[in-house]
Amino acid sequence: MGRAMSYWADVHTHSVFSADGHDTMDALAEAAVRAGLSALCVTDHFDTWSSFDTKPHRDAFEAARAAVSGRLTLLRGVELGEGHTLGARSEALLDSGPFDFVLGSCHCIHGKPDFYDMPPGDRDGCLALIAEYLAEVIEMVRWGRFDVLGHLTYPLRYMVGRDGVAVDFSPFYDELRTLFRALAEGGYGLEVNVSGLRRPGGFLMPDLPLLALYRACGGEIVTVGSDAHRAREIGAHIRDGYALLREAGFRRAAVYKNRQPVWHPLP
Repeated sequence: MGRAMSYWADVHTHSVFSADGHDTMDALAEAAVRAGLSALCVTDHFDTWSSFDTKPHRDAFEAARAAVSGRLTLLRGVELGEGHTLGARSEALLDSGPFDFVLGSCHCIHGKPDFYDMPPGDRDGCLALIAEYLAEVIEMVRWGRFDVLGHLTYPLRYMVGRDGVAVDFSPFYDELRTLFRALAEGGYGLEVNVSGLRRPGGFLMPDLPLLALYRACGGEIVTVGSDAHRAREIGAHIRDGYALLREAGFRRAAVYKNRQPVWHPLP
């Protein structure tokens, strides 16, 4: 019997329905086919500073899905930023569905700007912000209206990758254990976000030690996403994300359909 085909999925991507997206869903889907992906999920932003025009989004998705039928599994998702702070707006969006996948992300500490907009700080200031960020993420997990936690070490994208401050999450293992146990006990997953590898000296979010800690805390559900905002980024470094999962001891990854994980062996 022949070997089963490898299953590659990119489940964190953005189209023109995100304020910072550049290409249509049709373009993303065709790029996924060219990249040799088996599945693609479009997870446009909904957060404190953006809206989500549900019917046009759904119509564009259905048209794109029809165009790649038989060549790609196209899934409809949303990246719900700071959903626990949005109250009825979050609930109304989720009730408007249907969505295959809800990625829960935290881009900012409540009452403060996105880390993208924060000025450079010193090491002590950055560590204080990471402590606040983790408390915010734990609060979001306790709220819980999502499937998978996105880009856990998001602040490092700017503190380290942009500003060159020598910080990491290693001083916060107690808080991380609390977070990872809450994810595992609640049936939530953790994303490996590979977007950092598109930048010189970049890194995965989270890295191997944190992913291994998640697994040691009972974490089982993992997904991989490029965080692409352009068609040319679709599928970029996805294979590196899958390789990291295998290195951390995982043997399968999830792709969500109708808000339920569908398992696929790691390629």
